Amino acid sequence: MGSSNDNGSRPRRVMVIGFDGATLELIEPWAAAGILPAFKRLMERGAWGPLQSTMPPVTPAAWSSLATGTQQGKHGLFDFYARRPGSYETNVVNAANRHGATLWGLLGEAGYRTTVFNVPASYPPDRVNGVMISGLLTPTQATDAAWPPEVLQELKQAVPGFSFYPPGIFSEGQEAAFVQQVLDWDKMTLQATEFLMTRQPWDFLFTVFIGVDIMSHFMWRHMVTRGASAPTDDPATRETLANAIQAVYRQADAILSTLLEMAGDDTYVAVVSDHGFGPLDYYMHVNAWLVERGYLKFKRTPAVMLKYLAYRLGVTPLFILNLMRRLRLGGKVQETVSTRNDWAKAMVKKAFLSLADIDWSRTTIYATGYGAGLFVNLKGREPQGIVEPGAQCEALLQRLTADLRELRHPETKEPLVGEVYRRSDLYSGPYAELAPDLMFVPRDWRNQPYGVHDFASSRWLEPTPDRTGTHRMNGILFLTGPGILPGARVEGASLWDLAPTILALMKTPIPKNMDGQVLSAALAEELRSQLTVTYRDVAEESQQAGAAPVLGEDEEQVIRDRLEALGYFG
Repeated sequence: MGSSNDNGSRPRRVMVIGFDGATLELIEPWAAAGILPAFKRLMERGAWGPLQSTMPPVTPAAWSSLATGTQQGKHGLFDFYARRPGSYETNVVNAANRHGATLWGLLGEAGYRTTVFNVPASYPPDRVNGVMISGLLTPTQATDAAWPPEVLQELKQAVPGFSFYPPGIFSEGQEAAFVQQVLDWDKMTLQATEFLMTRQPWDFLFTVFIGVDIMSHFMWRHMVTRGASAPTDDPATRETLANAIQAVYRQADAILSTLLEMAGDDTYVAVVSDHGFGPLDYYMHVNAWLVERGYLKFKRTPAVMLKYLAYRLGVTPLFILNLMRRLRLGGKVQETVSTRNDWAKAMVKKAFLSLADIDWSRTTIYATGYGAGLFVNLKGREPQGIVEPGAQCEALLQRLTADLRELRHPETKEPLVGEVYRRSDLYSGPYAELAPDLMFVPRDWRNQPYGVHDFASSRWLEPTPDRTGTHRMNGILFLTGPGILPGARVEGASLWDLAPTILALMKTPIPKNMDGQVLSAALAEELRSQLTVTYRDVAEESQQAGAAPVLGEDEEQVIRDRLEALGYFG
């Protein structure tokens, strides 16, 4: 087996292990303390360092940049959501929104056998030269989540209880059970990976574990306070919550040890995460701020005005949820909403302000998505756009930028906003036009911009109710294998550097449109001298992708609900 530019010697295998949300901020001290021995061995025997994520550091965009070796303007994924053409509504993204050739597709074209499992935003799966089963954002009851199709049923028989999502949700009073469910889910992911590794020979394997990310969303404050913030006086429960994040990292370390042993010393192994993690204290409800500043207006009908009055008085979904929590009913409320009771969803939409209540004829700016990207209500682009392209749009964006820079924390009076970016500052490529017109980065990521739930709070800066951790810009990178520099600290690596590096190691030409570079700093001189890095033109669109399935409203909502229950949406 080899590629067209191979001189006859067969390149070594490559395994990519993803731990979604893993951060060096925890791995470094815990490895040094002997808590994570497998990670410590990687730091001693291979190259390692931080791995820059996408802007914003959002799971679907980040894993897609790693898979394609390109930044978002070329692959087209910017958030968990994408705007529907001709509408203000959004859909949860999937692989049909992703453009460009993928790492596994390019290697398959070169004749290599690939096994790809549980990569977020990879549904529908590509028709790979090997096996592929999609990951996070797959519809819960999907029967078309594998290639070849029969592999999904084989996996379910080999791993009883297999699911694309953990079985439970995070709810008050059930925190310890949730911790165990997340740990069990990662164990199941390992069992599935082992099954796929042994089902057929492979040259390239890519598998992702999500537990670190989920645990970090909900358990960060418990880790920091050593359980003192837990809503219980039970010492055992407090201890479980205080140690939950370390427990999921210990398990990740054990998973890593198992897979390294299965891979063997002759295999190149890359251990990566899509972004890092850190504490979260406040959500910046950007649409609420836009209302306060007059950029976003509501309809003047009696029903909407009544809802707006309640909103101004502070009677919002988040207020009700917090009230129920004080009455020790919060878990029941969250369980009711997150398990998709239609009557509860309809009641919330009818009783409180939503996207449907916006008066687009008077609205100039709106925010949407996990990263709270800001869009101009632009004439000729938005269905009811009112802002003229050109001078009027430019003046509006300048005023918006100035207002953002003036934002102060109500308590500390410190500036809240760091950098403010126009679309062209961050993205280039054929799909850059899908990106927000303007984005901003918080000065401190403890205060996260948020645009998912339309008007959950009338206060634009609100303490987070249960998510106490959120994404950071730097994930993790560990490389090991023959010719990788032992103990080398690699700086300046980004997600899009992985694809060209792996292609080079497997003696496969690198597409010229990739934004990443081969990570030469991780390679010993002898290996660098042996590699002949070549480049090729490649079709803009992947030839592997299957047709996008049309999801029904219920299926779409189930995915949104599962993401919310896992901590991706507040």
